[in-house]
Amino acid sequence: MDITRVEAYLDRTQSMGFDIYERRSEKYQLIVPMLHEDGDMVDVYLQESPRGEGYIRVCDFGLTLMRLSYTYDINTDTKRRIFESILINNGVENDGGNLYLDTSLDRLHESILQFVGCAQKVCNMRYWGREVIRSAFYDDLKACITSDLAQFEPIADQYPIPDYPISVDWQLTHNNRDFFVFGVRGNNKAKVVTIALLEFQKANLFFMSLVVHEDMEELGTNERYYLTNNADTQYPALNEFRDRAASDIRRFAVA
Repeated sequence: MDITRVEAYLDRTQSMGFDIYERRSEKYQLIVPMLHEDGDMVDVYLQESPRGEGYIRVCDFGLTLMRLSYTYDINTDTKRRIFESILINNGVENDGGNLYLDTSLDRLHESILQFVGCAQKVCNMRYWGREVIRSAFYDDLKACITSDLAQFEPIADQYPIPDYPISVDWQLTHNNRDFFVFGVRGNNKAKVVTIALLEFQKANLFFMSLVVHEDMEELGTNERYYLTNNADTQYPALNEFRDRAASDIRRFAVA
């Protein structure tokens, strides 16, 4: 990277308050008057781009995700999709945690602003509305079942009792035993699942029920009580279902 040309370019944009310091060989920290909400400066570094002469890499050496990790984990499929969407919408790439944007010198100013805006959005992911995260619960459950549990031949929206309008979210099969999987988000779904389990039991169906909660703690006392009395196995959150379901099914199928 021709740092002399970069410094000359930054001199022409002094009104923005940019300054630059070499921290390691050919790695330069850019001082920008743009802050996170807690008053800390956004981390921005410049280095030579692998794209070759004339290109500069604006990056953060992993500091943005490190900052985010203190208060927020990108630990679900939905959160990962939101994170990736932020990067795509801002033209930023992710290389093992190092966020970066390759640009030409004549677009450096706009690219710096673009990168800083992206870093601020990533660090504010924890403020995304709870409903945005929650709304994808059933999509995440579907993705888990169709990928991690594909060996159990999952079938969606099954009606075990002919001509009776109560369905099972997912039916899995192992060793000639049926497993009915229900996703539960909120009290209304909990009531529907409880009714379904009671009707299936009255019809003497041979099955085991696996109930996956978005957040079991949010259920009302009555809903949790009746569901607990009628479900064979419950998973308080999707992560627990993802971790345990396959081994549980194998164990139950030989019991």
